[in-house]
Amino acid sequence: MQIKNITMKLSSIKYLVAAGFIAMASMSLTSCVNDLDVENENPQQVADPNLDAVFNKIYANMSLTGQQGPAGSGDIANFDEGFSNFVRIVWNANEITTDEAHCWWNDPGIPEFNHNAWTAEHNWMQGLYYRLLFGVTLANFYLDNTEGESDAETLQKRAEARFMRAFYYFYLCDLYGNPPMVTHISSDNPVQATRKEVYDFIEKEFKDIVGEGEGSEFLANPRSTHYGRADKAAAWLMLSRLYLNAEVYTGTPQWQKAKDYADKVLNSGYSLHTTGNANFSAFQMLFMGDNDSNGAQNEIILPVLCDGNDAQSYGGTLFIIASTTNADIREHYPTGTTEQWGGNRARKQFSDLFFSDFEAPSSTNPHETAIIAGDDRALFYTEGHTLSIDDENTFDTGYAYVKFLNTYSTQPDGTGTHNTAFTDTDFPILRLAEAYLNYAEADARINGGTCTAAGVEKIKALRARAHANVNISSVNLDQLIDEWGKEFGFEGRRRMDLIRFGMYGGQSKYKWEWMGGTYAGTPFSANYNIFAIPNSDLNANSNLRQNPGY
Repeated sequence: MQIKNITMKLSSIKYLVAAGFIAMASMSLTSCVNDLDVENENPQQVADPNLDAVFNKIYANMSLTGQQGPAGSGDIANFDEGFSNFVRIVWNANEITTDEAHCWWNDPGIPEFNHNAWTAEHNWMQGLYYRLLFGVTLANFYLDNTEGESDAETLQKRAEARFMRAFYYFYLCDLYGNPPMVTHISSDNPVQATRKEVYDFIEKEFKDIVGEGEGSEFLANPRSTHYGRADKAAAWLMLSRLYLNAEVYTGTPQWQKAKDYADKVLNSGYSLHTTGNANFSAFQMLFMGDNDSNGAQNEIILPVLCDGNDAQSYGGTLFIIASTTNADIREHYPTGTTEQWGGNRARKQFSDLFFSDFEAPSSTNPHETAIIAGDDRALFYTEGHTLSIDDENTFDTGYAYVKFLNTYSTQPDGTGTHNTAFTDTDFPILRLAEAYLNYAEADARINGGTCTAAGVEKIKALRARAHANVNISSVNLDQLIDEWGKEFGFEGRRRMDLIRFGMYGGQSKYKWEWMGGTYAGTPFSANYNIFAIPNSDLNANSNLRQNPGY
Protein backbone atom coordinates (compact mmCIF):
# COMPACT_ATOMS: atom_id res chain seq x y z
CA MET A 1 0.00 0.00 0.00
CA GLN A 2 1.36 3.42 -0.92
CA ILE A 3 0.50 7.02 -0.32
CA LYS A 4 -0.32 8.65 -3.62
CA ASN A 5 1.41 11.66 -5.12
CA ILE A 6 -0.10 14.85 -3.79
CA THR A 7 -1.00 17.88 -5.85
CA MET A 8 -3.75 19.50 -3.87
CA LYS A 9 -5.29 22.78 -2.93
CA LEU A 10 -6.48 22.67 0.65
CA SER A 11 -9.66 24.70 0.94
CA SER A 12 -10.39 26.97 3.86
CA ILE A 13 -11.27 24.83 6.89
CA LYS A 14 -12.52 27.36 9.41
CA TYR A 15 -9.27 28.91 10.72
CA LEU A 16 -6.90 26.67 8.76
CA VAL A 17 -6.55 28.46 5.45
CA ALA A 18 -4.16 27.06 2.87
CA ALA A 19 -2.42 29.35 0.42
CA GLY A 20 -1.83 27.38 -2.70
CA PHE A 21 -0.79 23.98 -3.92
CA ILE A 22 1.30 21.21 -2.45
CA ALA A 23 3.38 20.18 -5.43
CA MET A 24 5.04 17.00 -4.28
CA ALA A 25 5.47 14.44 -7.01
CA SER A 26 6.71 11.01 -5.97
CA MET A 27 5.46 11.30 -2.40
CA SER A 28 5.06 7.74 -1.22
CA LEU A 29 5.17 5.39 1.67
CA THR A 30 6.99 2.29 0.52
CA SER A 31 6.98 0.01 3.52
CA CYS A 32 5.90 2.47 6.22
CA VAL A 33 7.45 5.85 5.62
CA ASN A 34 9.94 5.79 2.81
CA ASP A 35 10.89 8.36 0.22
CA LEU A 36 9.28 11.78 0.10
CA ASP A 37 10.86 13.25 -3.00
CA VAL A 38 9.88 16.79 -3.94
CA GLU A 39 11.77 16.62 -7.20
CA ASN A 40 9.13 17.40 -9.79
CA GLU A 41 8.27 14.82 -12.39
CA ASN A 42 5.75 17.16 -14.00
CA PRO A 43 7.42 20.25 -15.53
CA GLN A 44 4.12 22.12 -15.38
CA GLN A 45 4.12 21.91 -11.59
CA VAL A 46 5.92 24.29 -9.25
CA ALA A 47 9.16 22.70 -8.04
CA ASP A 48 9.04 24.05 -4.49
CA PRO A 49 6.32 22.82 -2.12
CA ASN A 50 4.07 25.34 -0.41
CA LEU A 51 5.05 24.75 3.21
CA ASP A 52 2.01 26.57 4.57
CA ALA A 53 -0.19 24.09 2.71
CA VAL A 54 1.93 21.20 3.96
CA PHE A 55 1.51 22.51 7.51
CA ASN A 56 -2.27 22.68 7.10
CA LYS A 57 -2.38 19.18 5.66
CA ILE A 58 -0.69 17.84 8.83
CA TYR A 59 -3.85 18.86 10.70
CA ALA A 60 -6.24 18.12 7.82
CA ASN A 61 -4.98 14.53 7.75
CA MET A 62 -7.33 13.97 10.71
CA SER A 63 -10.34 15.15 8.73
CA LEU A 64 -9.79 14.86 4.98
CA THR A 65 -9.03 11.70 3.03
CA GLY A 66 -7.76 12.95 -0.29
CA GLN A 67 -7.17 15.72 -2.73
CA GLN A 68 -10.69 16.67 -3.73
CA GLY A 69 -13.11 15.20 -1.18
CA PRO A 70 -15.20 13.41 -0.27
CA ALA A 71 -13.89 10.75 -2.66
CA GLY A 72 -12.17 10.28 -5.99
CA SER A 73 -8.52 11.08 -5.34
CA GLY A 74 -7.57 9.58 -2.01
CA ASP A 75 -4.31 9.93 -0.13
CA ILE A 76 -3.98 6.18 0.39
CA ALA A 77 -3.90 4.00 -2.69
CA ASN A 78 -5.67 0.64 -2.95
CA PHE A 79 -8.01 1.47 -0.10
CA ASP A 80 -11.62 2.69 0.02
CA GLU A 81 -11.23 6.42 0.63
CA GLY A 82 -14.16 6.80 3.02
CA PHE A 83 -12.83 4.01 5.21
CA SER A 84 -9.39 5.67 5.37
CA ASN A 85 -10.65 8.62 7.43
CA PHE A 86 -8.77 9.03 10.72
CA VAL A 87 -11.82 9.62 12.93
CA ARG A 88 -13.83 6.86 11.28
CA ILE A 89 -11.26 4.10 11.78
CA VAL A 90 -10.16 5.29 15.23
CA TRP A 91 -13.84 5.28 16.22
CA ASN A 92 -14.44 1.78 14.87
CA ALA A 93 -11.26 0.36 16.40
CA ASN A 94 -12.11 1.74 19.83
CA GLU A 95 -15.91 1.40 19.89
CA ILE A 96 -17.26 -1.63 18.05
CA THR A 97 -14.50 -3.77 19.54
CA THR A 98 -15.86 -2.96 23.03
CA ASP A 99 -18.93 -2.92 25.24
CA GLU A 100 -20.22 0.36 23.78
CA ALA A 101 -21.14 -0.09 20.11
CA HIS A 102 -22.03 -2.88 17.70
CA CYS A 103 -22.42 -2.56 13.93
CA TRP A 104 -24.80 -4.82 12.01
CA TRP A 105 -23.21 -4.21 8.60
CA ASN A 106 -21.25 -7.07 7.07
CA ASP A 107 -18.62 -5.02 5.27
CA PRO A 108 -15.21 -6.75 5.39
CA GLY A 109 -13.62 -6.01 8.76
CA ILE A 110 -16.79 -5.22 10.72
CA PRO A 111 -17.68 -8.74 11.95
CA GLU A 112 -14.06 -9.21 13.04
CA PHE A 113 -14.25 -6.01 15.09
CA ASN A 114 -17.64 -6.93 16.56
CA HIS A 115 -16.28 -10.31 17.67
CA ASN A 116 -12.70 -9.41 18.67
CA ALA A 117 -11.27 -11.72 16.04
CA TRP A 118 -9.20 -9.64 13.60
CA THR A 119 -5.96 -10.70 11.92
CA ALA A 120 -2.91 -9.01 10.42
CA GLU A 121 -4.89 -8.75 7.16
CA HIS A 122 -7.60 -6.58 8.69
CA ASN A 123 -8.27 -3.93 6.04
CA TRP A 124 -9.32 -1.08 8.32
CA MET A 125 -6.33 -1.43 10.60
CA GLN A 126 -4.09 -1.36 7.55
CA GLY A 127 -5.82 1.86 6.47
CA LEU A 128 -5.42 3.48 9.89
CA TYR A 129 -1.78 2.40 10.11
CA TYR A 130 -0.98 4.15 6.83
CA ARG A 131 -3.15 7.16 7.68
CA LEU A 132 -1.17 7.69 10.90
CA LEU A 133 2.16 7.21 9.17
CA PHE A 134 1.07 9.56 6.41
CA GLY A 135 0.57 12.21 9.11
CA VAL A 136 4.04 11.44 10.48
CA THR A 137 5.49 11.80 6.97
CA LEU A 138 3.84 15.18 6.42
CA ALA A 139 5.18 16.43 9.76
CA ASN A 140 8.67 15.12 9.00
CA PHE A 141 8.60 16.78 5.59
CA TYR A 142 7.60 20.13 7.08
CA LEU A 143 10.21 19.88 9.82
CA ASP A 144 12.99 18.87 7.43
CA ASN A 145 12.19 21.79 5.14
CA THR A 146 12.00 24.40 7.91
CA GLU A 147 15.05 23.27 9.89
CA GLY A 148 17.20 26.23 10.90
CA GLU A 149 14.39 28.79 10.59
CA SER A 150 14.34 31.19 13.53
CA ASP A 151 11.35 33.53 13.07
CA ALA A 152 8.69 33.27 15.76
CA GLU A 153 5.88 32.14 13.46
CA THR A 154 7.87 29.26 11.99
CA LEU A 155 9.15 28.19 15.42
CA GLN A 156 5.56 27.94 16.66
CA LYS A 157 4.49 26.04 13.54
CA ARG A 158 7.44 23.68 13.98
CA ALA A 159 6.29 23.06 17.55
CA GLU A 160 2.80 22.28 16.25
CA ALA A 161 4.20 19.93 13.61
CA ARG A 162 6.12 18.16 16.37
CA PHE A 163 2.95 18.02 18.46
CA MET A 164 1.00 16.41 15.63
CA ARG A 165 3.81 13.95 14.90
CA ALA A 166 3.86 12.89 18.55
CA PHE A 167 0.04 12.80 18.52
CA TYR A 168 0.04 10.39 15.57
CA TYR A 169 2.74 8.34 17.26
CA PHE A 170 0.61 8.15 20.40
CA TYR A 171 -2.08 6.37 18.40
CA LEU A 172 0.52 4.12 16.80
CA CYS A 173 1.83 3.27 20.28
CA ASP A 174 -1.62 2.68 21.73
CA LEU A 175 -3.01 0.68 18.82
CA TYR A 176 -0.01 -1.14 17.33
CA GLY A 177 2.44 -1.20 20.22
CA ASN A 178 5.70 -1.48 18.28
CA PRO A 179 5.51 0.62 15.11
CA PRO A 180 8.35 1.74 12.84
CA MET A 181 9.94 4.97 14.03
CA VAL A 182 11.16 7.66 11.66
CA THR A 183 11.77 11.36 12.33
CA HIS A 184 13.28 12.49 9.01
CA ILE A 185 12.47 11.86 5.38
CA SER A 186 14.65 9.03 4.15
CA SER A 187 14.67 6.36 1.46
CA ASP A 188 15.84 3.79 4.01
CA ASN A 189 13.39 1.35 5.52
CA PRO A 190 12.58 2.58 9.04
CA VAL A 191 13.62 0.56 12.06
CA GLN A 192 10.95 -0.85 14.34
CA ALA A 193 10.73 0.75 17.79
CA THR A 194 9.64 -0.91 20.99
CA ARG A 195 6.55 0.44 22.71
CA LYS A 196 8.76 1.89 25.44
CA GLU A 197 10.93 3.68 22.86
CA VAL A 198 7.85 5.21 21.23
CA TYR A 199 6.56 6.22 24.66
CA ASP A 200 9.86 7.91 25.51
CA PHE A 201 9.86 9.77 22.18
CA ILE A 202 6.31 11.03 22.67
CA GLU A 203 7.04 12.14 26.22
CA LYS A 204 10.18 14.06 25.22
CA GLU A 205 8.51 15.77 22.26
CA PHE A 206 5.54 17.01 24.27
CA LYS A 207 7.75 18.21 27.12
CA ASP A 208 10.15 20.00 24.76
CA ILE A 209 7.42 21.95 22.99
CA VAL A 210 5.86 23.21 26.23
CA GLY A 211 9.23 24.51 27.41
CA GLU A 212 10.18 21.76 29.85
CA GLY A 213 13.01 20.29 27.83
CA GLU A 214 15.35 21.19 25.00
CA GLY A 215 15.09 23.64 22.16
CA SER A 216 13.29 26.90 21.42
CA GLU A 217 10.23 25.64 19.52
CA PHE A 218 7.22 26.21 21.76
CA LEU A 219 3.49 25.87 21.39
CA ALA A 220 1.33 28.92 21.99
CA ASN A 221 0.12 29.54 25.51
CA PRO A 222 -3.32 28.07 26.24
CA ARG A 223 -6.15 29.77 24.38
CA SER A 224 -3.84 32.25 22.65
CA THR A 225 -3.93 30.73 19.15
CA HIS A 226 -6.64 29.91 16.65
CA TYR A 227 -9.30 27.34 17.46
CA GLY A 228 -8.25 24.16 15.65
CA ARG A 229 -4.53 24.48 16.39
CA ALA A 230 -2.64 22.84 19.25
CA ASP A 231 -1.49 24.90 22.22
CA LYS A 232 0.33 24.03 25.44
CA ALA A 233 -2.87 22.75 27.07
CA ALA A 234 -3.19 20.18 24.26
CA ALA A 235 0.33 18.91 24.96
CA TRP A 236 -0.28 18.84 28.72
CA LEU A 237 -3.46 16.82 28.18
CA MET A 238 -1.64 14.38 25.90
CA LEU A 239 1.09 14.01 28.53
CA SER A 240 -1.58 13.32 31.16
CA ARG A 241 -3.15 10.71 28.87
CA LEU A 242 0.26 9.17 28.16
CA TYR A 243 1.10 8.93 31.87
CA LEU A 244 -2.36 7.56 32.71
CA ASN A 245 -1.64 4.66 30.35
CA ALA A 246 2.06 4.36 31.21
CA GLU A 247 1.67 1.06 33.06
CA VAL A 248 0.05 -0.48 29.97
CA TYR A 249 2.68 0.90 27.60
CA THR A 250 5.85 0.47 29.68
CA GLY A 251 5.01 -1.66 32.73
CA THR A 252 5.70 1.28 35.07
CA PRO A 253 2.77 3.35 36.39
CA GLN A 254 3.01 7.15 36.40
CA TRP A 255 -0.13 8.13 38.27
CA GLN A 256 1.28 11.23 39.95
CA LYS A 257 2.51 12.63 36.65
CA ALA A 258 -0.88 11.93 35.08
CA LYS A 259 -2.52 13.85 37.91
CA ASP A 260 -0.03 16.74 37.79
CA TYR A 261 -0.48 17.33 34.06
CA ALA A 262 -4.24 17.01 34.34
CA ASP A 263 -4.06 19.75 36.97
CA LYS A 264 -2.10 21.96 34.55
CA VAL A 265 -4.89 21.56 32.00
CA LEU A 266 -7.57 22.27 34.59
CA ASN A 267 -5.85 25.58 35.37
CA SER A 268 -5.06 26.51 31.77
CA GLY A 269 -8.05 28.77 31.07
CA TYR A 270 -10.32 26.24 29.35
CA SER A 271 -13.66 25.67 31.05
CA LEU A 272 -16.45 23.13 31.06
CA HIS A 273 -19.33 24.21 28.87
CA THR A 274 -22.23 24.38 31.33
CA THR A 275 -24.84 26.63 29.72
CA GLY A 276 -27.50 24.99 27.58
CA ASN A 277 -30.62 26.51 26.07
CA ALA A 278 -34.32 25.68 25.85
CA ASN A 279 -33.73 22.94 23.29
CA PHE A 280 -30.34 21.44 24.07
CA SER A 281 -28.32 20.68 27.16
CA ALA A 282 -24.82 22.06 27.57
CA PHE A 283 -23.47 18.53 27.14
CA GLN A 284 -25.33 17.99 23.86
CA MET A 285 -24.00 21.30 22.53
CA LEU A 286 -20.47 19.89 22.63
CA PHE A 287 -21.41 17.63 19.71
CA MET A 288 -23.43 19.90 17.41
CA GLY A 289 -22.88 21.72 14.13
CA ASP A 290 -22.04 25.01 15.83
CA ASN A 291 -19.73 23.58 18.51
CA ASP A 292 -17.02 25.95 17.29
CA SER A 293 -19.10 28.96 18.39
CA ASN A 294 -21.91 27.97 20.79
CA GLY A 295 -19.70 28.00 23.89
CA ALA A 296 -18.44 24.44 23.49
CA GLN A 297 -15.23 25.86 22.01
CA ASN A 298 -14.26 26.92 25.54
CA GLU A 299 -14.03 23.23 26.48
CA ILE A 300 -12.69 21.79 23.22
CA ILE A 301 -8.91 21.91 23.42
CA LEU A 302 -8.27 20.35 20.01
CA PRO A 303 -10.98 19.58 17.46
CA VAL A 304 -10.90 17.64 14.22
CA LEU A 305 -12.33 20.38 12.04
CA CYS A 306 -15.29 19.51 9.83
CA ASP A 307 -17.19 21.71 7.41
CA GLY A 308 -20.08 20.66 5.20
CA ASN A 309 -18.77 22.61 2.22
CA ASP A 310 -15.02 22.91 2.64
CA ALA A 311 -14.04 19.67 4.39
CA GLN A 312 -16.15 16.88 2.99
CA SER A 313 -15.45 13.23 3.69
CA TYR A 314 -17.36 10.05 4.43
CA GLY A 315 -15.67 9.90 7.81
CA GLY A 316 -15.48 12.35 10.68
CA THR A 317 -18.71 13.33 12.36
CA LEU A 318 -20.73 12.54 9.24
CA PHE A 319 -19.85 8.88 9.74
CA ILE A 320 -20.78 8.98 13.43
CA ILE A 321 -24.10 10.75 12.88
CA ALA A 322 -25.16 8.82 9.78
CA SER A 323 -24.14 5.43 11.12
CA THR A 324 -26.04 5.87 14.40
CA THR A 325 -29.33 7.02 12.84
CA ASN A 326 -31.76 5.78 10.19
CA ALA A 327 -34.85 7.06 8.40
CA ASP A 328 -37.17 6.28 11.33
CA ILE A 329 -35.01 8.33 13.68
CA ARG A 330 -34.68 11.25 11.28
CA GLU A 331 -38.46 11.30 10.82
CA HIS A 332 -38.90 12.20 14.49
CA TYR A 333 -35.59 13.76 15.43
CA PRO A 334 -33.69 16.10 13.06
CA THR A 335 -30.00 15.27 12.81
CA GLY A 336 -28.97 18.03 10.41
CA THR A 337 -27.92 15.70 7.61
CA THR A 338 -29.85 13.72 5.01
CA GLU A 339 -27.50 10.78 5.49
CA GLN A 340 -29.06 7.88 7.43
CA TRP A 341 -26.93 4.73 7.27
CA GLY A 342 -28.25 3.00 10.40
CA GLY A 343 -25.35 0.74 11.39
CA ASN A 344 -23.97 1.38 14.87
CA ARG A 345 -26.10 1.06 17.98
CA ALA A 346 -25.44 0.66 21.69
CA ARG A 347 -24.67 -2.66 23.35
CA LYS A 348 -26.69 -3.48 26.46
CA GLN A 349 -23.74 -2.94 28.80
CA PHE A 350 -23.39 0.67 27.65
CA SER A 351 -27.12 1.41 27.96
CA ASP A 352 -27.07 -0.15 31.42
CA LEU A 353 -24.67 2.54 32.62
CA PHE A 354 -27.70 4.84 32.59
CA PHE A 355 -30.58 2.39 33.09
CA SER A 356 -29.29 -0.22 35.52
CA ASP A 357 -31.99 0.48 38.12
CA PHE A 358 -35.02 0.99 35.89
CA GLU A 359 -36.20 0.37 32.33
CA ALA A 360 -35.57 3.04 29.73
CA PRO A 361 -38.70 4.73 28.37
CA SER A 362 -39.90 4.18 24.82
CA SER A 363 -39.06 7.53 23.30
CA THR A 364 -38.33 9.23 19.98
CA ASN A 365 -36.69 12.18 21.73
CA PRO A 366 -33.23 11.53 23.23
CA HIS A 367 -33.51 14.68 25.35
CA GLU A 368 -36.64 13.32 27.02
CA THR A 369 -34.85 10.01 27.56
CA ALA A 370 -31.96 11.85 29.21
CA ILE A 371 -34.31 13.74 31.53
CA ILE A 372 -35.97 10.49 32.64
CA ALA A 373 -32.55 8.89 33.09
CA GLY A 374 -31.47 11.82 35.26
CA ASP A 375 -28.35 12.34 33.15
CA ASP A 376 -27.97 14.62 30.13
CA ARG A 377 -25.49 12.15 28.67
CA ALA A 378 -28.17 9.43 28.20
CA LEU A 379 -28.99 10.51 24.65
CA PHE A 380 -30.81 7.37 23.51
CA TYR A 381 -33.52 6.96 20.88
CA THR A 382 -35.39 3.90 22.15
CA GLU A 383 -38.76 3.61 20.39
CA GLY A 384 -38.85 0.50 18.24
CA HIS A 385 -35.51 -0.68 19.63
CA THR A 386 -34.76 -3.43 22.12
CA LEU A 387 -32.23 -3.15 24.91
CA SER A 388 -30.29 -6.28 23.97
CA ILE A 389 -28.76 -7.13 20.62
CA ASP A 390 -30.23 -10.60 20.40
CA ASP A 391 -30.12 -10.37 16.60
CA GLU A 392 -26.85 -9.00 15.22
CA ASN A 393 -28.30 -8.37 11.79
CA THR A 394 -30.76 -5.58 12.44
CA PHE A 395 -30.32 -1.99 13.56
CA ASP A 396 -33.43 -2.14 15.77
CA THR A 397 -31.79 -4.41 18.35
CA GLY A 398 -29.84 -2.24 20.73
CA TYR A 399 -30.79 1.33 21.57
CA ALA A 400 -29.71 4.07 19.17
CA TYR A 401 -27.26 6.42 20.87
CA VAL A 402 -27.72 9.82 19.23
CA LYS A 403 -25.00 11.93 20.80
CA PHE A 404 -23.63 13.70 17.72
CA LEU A 405 -25.85 15.99 15.64
CA ASN A 406 -25.27 18.35 12.73
CA THR A 407 -28.05 20.66 13.84
CA TYR A 408 -27.14 24.04 15.29
CA SER A 409 -28.03 24.73 18.92
CA THR A 410 -29.99 27.80 17.78
CA GLN A 411 -31.86 25.92 15.03
CA PRO A 412 -33.28 22.63 16.35
CA ASP A 413 -35.20 21.98 13.11
CA GLY A 414 -31.91 21.19 11.36
CA THR A 415 -31.85 24.21 9.06
CA GLY A 416 -28.91 26.56 8.69
CA THR A 417 -26.13 24.03 8.18
CA HIS A 418 -23.59 24.59 5.43
CA ASN A 419 -24.64 21.48 3.54
CA THR A 420 -27.70 19.23 3.67
CA ALA A 421 -25.53 16.08 3.70
CA PHE A 422 -22.02 16.73 4.99
CA THR A 423 -21.45 17.95 8.52
CA ASP A 424 -20.17 21.10 10.22
CA THR A 425 -19.82 19.37 13.60
CA ASP A 426 -16.21 19.32 14.77
CA PHE A 427 -15.00 16.16 16.47
CA PRO A 428 -13.58 17.05 19.92
CA ILE A 429 -10.49 14.85 19.91
CA LEU A 430 -9.26 16.61 23.08
CA ARG A 431 -11.61 18.30 25.53
CA LEU A 432 -11.28 19.52 29.09
CA ALA A 433 -13.54 16.85 30.61
CA GLU A 434 -10.74 14.33 30.03
CA ALA A 435 -8.51 16.23 32.45
CA TYR A 436 -11.23 15.95 35.12
CA LEU A 437 -11.38 12.18 34.73
CA ASN A 438 -7.61 11.79 34.38
CA TYR A 439 -7.17 13.66 37.65
CA ALA A 440 -9.83 11.64 39.46
CA GLU A 441 -8.57 8.27 38.23
CA ALA A 442 -4.92 9.02 38.97
CA ASP A 443 -5.97 10.33 42.38
CA ALA A 444 -7.84 7.09 43.12
CA ARG A 445 -4.98 4.88 42.00
CA ILE A 446 -2.51 6.81 44.17
CA ASN A 447 -4.83 6.44 47.16
CA GLY A 448 -5.62 2.74 47.16
CA GLY A 449 -8.45 2.74 44.62
CA THR A 450 -10.65 5.49 46.07
CA CYS A 451 -10.62 9.19 45.25
CA THR A 452 -9.72 11.80 47.81
CA ALA A 453 -12.07 14.76 48.25
CA ALA A 454 -10.30 16.57 45.40
CA GLY A 455 -10.91 13.66 43.03
CA VAL A 456 -14.54 13.37 44.06
CA GLU A 457 -15.03 17.06 43.28
CA LYS A 458 -13.85 16.47 39.70
CA ILE A 459 -16.50 13.78 39.19
CA LYS A 460 -19.16 15.92 40.82
CA ALA A 461 -18.34 18.75 38.40
CA LEU A 462 -18.96 16.51 35.38
CA ARG A 463 -22.13 15.10 36.90
CA ALA A 464 -23.40 18.57 37.76
CA ARG A 465 -22.95 19.68 34.16
CA ALA A 466 -24.99 16.61 33.11
CA HIS A 467 -27.69 17.24 35.75
CA ALA A 468 -26.84 13.82 37.20
CA ASN A 469 -26.65 12.78 40.84
CA VAL A 470 -23.98 14.73 42.72
CA ASN A 471 -24.93 13.40 46.15
CA ILE A 472 -21.75 11.33 46.43
CA SER A 473 -19.01 11.31 49.02
CA SER A 474 -16.65 8.74 47.52
CA VAL A 475 -15.71 7.38 44.09
CA ASN A 476 -13.85 4.11 43.51
CA LEU A 477 -12.28 2.58 40.41
CA ASP A 478 -15.38 0.54 39.52
CA GLN A 479 -17.37 3.75 39.48
CA LEU A 480 -14.69 5.57 37.54
CA ILE A 481 -14.71 3.18 34.57
CA ASP A 482 -18.47 3.77 34.42
CA GLU A 483 -17.92 7.53 34.53
CA TRP A 484 -15.51 7.24 31.60
CA GLY A 485 -18.26 5.48 29.66
CA LYS A 486 -20.96 7.98 30.53
CA GLU A 487 -18.87 11.05 29.74
CA PHE A 488 -17.01 9.79 26.68
CA GLY A 489 -19.37 7.19 25.22
CA PHE A 490 -19.13 6.90 21.42
CA GLU A 491 -16.16 9.31 21.32
CA GLY A 492 -13.69 6.71 20.10
CA ARG A 493 -11.66 5.86 23.21
CA ARG A 494 -13.43 3.05 25.13
CA ARG A 495 -10.98 0.27 24.20
CA MET A 496 -8.05 2.18 25.74
CA ASP A 497 -9.94 2.67 29.01
CA LEU A 498 -11.06 -0.95 29.27
CA ILE A 499 -7.48 -2.16 28.73
CA ARG A 500 -6.20 0.15 31.48
CA PHE A 501 -8.80 -1.22 33.88
CA GLY A 502 -7.99 -4.85 33.01
CA MET A 503 -11.40 -5.35 31.41
CA TYR A 504 -10.47 -6.20 27.82
CA GLY A 505 -8.43 -9.06 26.36
CA GLY A 506 -7.01 -11.79 28.58
CA GLN A 507 -9.66 -11.62 31.34
CA SER A 508 -13.02 -13.20 32.11
CA LYS A 509 -14.39 -11.08 34.96
CA TYR A 510 -16.15 -8.65 32.62
CA LYS A 511 -18.15 -9.61 29.53
CA TRP A 512 -20.39 -7.87 27.07
CA GLU A 513 -22.82 -8.99 24.37
CA TRP A 514 -21.03 -10.55 21.39
CA MET A 515 -17.64 -10.21 23.05
CA GLY A 516 -15.47 -12.88 21.45
CA GLY A 517 -18.26 -13.79 19.02
CA THR A 518 -21.00 -15.18 21.29
CA TYR A 519 -24.20 -13.52 22.49
CA ALA A 520 -23.38 -14.10 26.17
CA GLY A 521 -19.78 -12.99 25.67
CA THR A 522 -16.62 -15.09 25.51
CA PRO A 523 -13.17 -14.06 26.76
CA PHE A 524 -10.54 -13.46 24.11
CA SER A 525 -6.76 -13.50 24.19
CA ALA A 526 -4.66 -10.69 25.66
CA ASN A 527 -2.73 -10.38 22.41
CA TYR A 528 -5.78 -8.50 21.05
CA ASN A 529 -4.96 -5.63 23.41
CA ILE A 530 -2.82 -4.35 20.55
CA PHE A 531 -3.46 -4.72 16.84
CA ALA A 532 -1.24 -6.50 14.35
CA ILE A 533 1.40 -4.78 12.26
CA PRO A 534 -0.16 -5.09 8.77
CA ASN A 535 1.27 -7.95 6.76
CA SER A 536 1.64 -5.58 3.82
CA ASP A 537 4.25 -3.64 5.77
CA LEU A 538 5.98 -6.73 7.12
CA ASN A 539 6.41 -7.94 3.54
CA ALA A 540 7.85 -4.61 2.44
CA ASN A 541 10.21 -3.97 5.35
CA SER A 542 12.49 -6.70 6.69
CA ASN A 543 13.21 -4.56 9.77
CA LEU A 544 9.74 -5.27 11.16
CA ARG A 545 8.54 -8.13 13.34
CA GLN A 546 4.93 -9.05 14.02
CA ASN A 547 3.33 -8.42 17.39
CA PRO A 548 2.92 -11.57 19.54
CA GLY A 549 -0.10 -13.75 18.86
CA TYR A 550 -0.67 -12.85 15.21
